[in-house]
Amino acid sequence: MNDALQSLRELPLPAPVSYAPQTIGWVFVALLIVVIALAVMGFAWKRHEKSRYRREALAELACIEMKLRDETTRATALAEIAPLIKRTALAAAPRSEVASLSGAAWLAYLKKTHGAFDDESGALMYSASYAPRDRLARVTPQQTQRLVQAARDWIGQHHVEV
Repeated sequence: MNDALQSLRELPLPAPVSYAPQTIGWVFVALLIVVIALAVMGFAWKRHEKSRYRREALAELACIEMKLRDETTRATALAEIAPLIKRTALAAAPRSEVASLSGAAWLAYLKKTHGAFDDESGALMYSASYAPRDRLARVTPQQTQRLVQAARDWIGQHHVEV
């Protein structure tokens, strides 16, 4: 009996199962998934880069907002909003469409591309560039806040038809 036990040997284990695809179809599926993922990432990056001017304009608007809180720099900060909006529009639309606009035509363009500017905030934005400092000192914080909110909405949401 002892001899019979010693002659027993352990059975060999089967080879480990490979995780590599066994057919060429799975290789094509994996390649297709990689190509689609790269394309999605490419489109997302392109969109991110295309809207860089919006992020920069919103950051500049935040700096202007900080200046608006200080009474000594309030008039200067109010005058900085209109050029910021104009530069943002020039970054988004063809120069031939935007550069020559002013007054009512400029406000109509802003309304057409987003519609956040009402007549009061549009008039305040337009006049802040040229109004004397004593007149700008009479602008209420609520009017200022509406103007900043309209500018923020327009920068973040405007859509220019090409």
